[in-house]
Amino acid sequence: MKLLINNKEIAHFLLSLLDIKKTIQDEGFAVANFPYTNEFINKLNPKMLESRNRDKLKDKILRNVKDDLSLYKDNIERIIDHTREKNYDRVHGNIEHFIDKLGLENIFEQYVNSDFQHFVKSTGLNIDPSAELVRRKDFDSYTEDCLIRNTVGNEELLVTKVDKGFPFWFIDSGYTNFLEPNKKWHRLCRNHLHYGSAFAAPADRLGNFKEFPKPWRESGDKILILEPGPFAAQVFHVDLKTWKYSVEKELRKHTDKKIVFREKAPKKERDPLFKHLLDEDYHCIVSINSNAATEAIWAGIPAITLDKHITNPVTVNSLSDVNNLYKGSIADWLCMLSYSQFTKEELMNGTAKSLVDRYQNV
Repeated sequence: MKLLINNKEIAHFLLSLLDIKKTIQDEGFAVANFPYTNEFINKLNPKMLESRNRDKLKDKILRNVKDDLSLYKDNIERIIDHTREKNYDRVHGNIEHFIDKLGLENIFEQYVNSDFQHFVKSTGLNIDPSAELVRRKDFDSYTEDCLIRNTVGNEELLVTKVDKGFPFWFIDSGYTNFLEPNKKWHRLCRNHLHYGSAFAAPADRLGNFKEFPKPWRESGDKILILEPGPFAAQVFHVDLKTWKYSVEKELRKHTDKKIVFREKAPKKERDPLFKHLLDEDYHCIVSINSNAATEAIWAGIPAITLDKHITNPVTVNSLSDVNNLYKGSIADWLCMLSYSQFTKEELMNGTAKSLVDRYQNV
């Protein structure tokens, strides 16, 4: 099996070889001026120094020093993060130069033998300890088993793999990151972009959800149609220019509810969908395989999913069912979902692969 390493992962490994502490000396450590302690000292008066007040004085000094040290620590961490980010941009922006000077074979040999952990290498070697690292841009054997991370830059490869049934493993974002302040969850799938078939799983990972879905809504005035992006259109062979009109035409055979469309905007330009779903009075949402279906379920809104997705067991899959939406129990599905997304650490330490093997029968 081949592990497809992109430029970002190569850059992260090369960055790990730098001595950040040495590099940061050029930035200069934050000056420890201890503002809380200095302010307290400036307010000292002779009465506070009397023996009967010494214990209180000691406690106040310790509290102020503790606050100052915490502030200093935060400043140092910000400098380290800034330095690491700046160095990463330099390495990634000049990756071809580094590869030319160091040699790709040498870099990969050092990477495999190092303790440095990152997505594709670490996850892939847990899947197949004999797997070979290959630079993504050099891989063109579509029939060969491989590990792919993310859709961007892999569109043609993924479409071919899915269409032809060629083997692959796939890492991408998990399903409930909309509940988190930062991306926490990732999925690991075999031979598709999602796992859509129901499987039985224990309830011991349910505590990973920050909150549980709201009860199903009993009514709603509108239907929200999530338009696919160019990649989903490629994978599922739909015409972006006509898809939404054909969906609207089919829905009109079964309902007169207002239909609202939402385009697939770039991530940085999107309004948070989950908040929108909570605020609006939707009867259901419709998508091909958008994770909007998961967000809708969390908002208590039924969904229609038209192709393979993790929500298939708790959604209807035909537009003709718009008046017969799934509003049953989601308890078993939540257990299944909790065993279908993993932290970065679980991917890299082999936990994800072990759980996928055990429960998803791949």
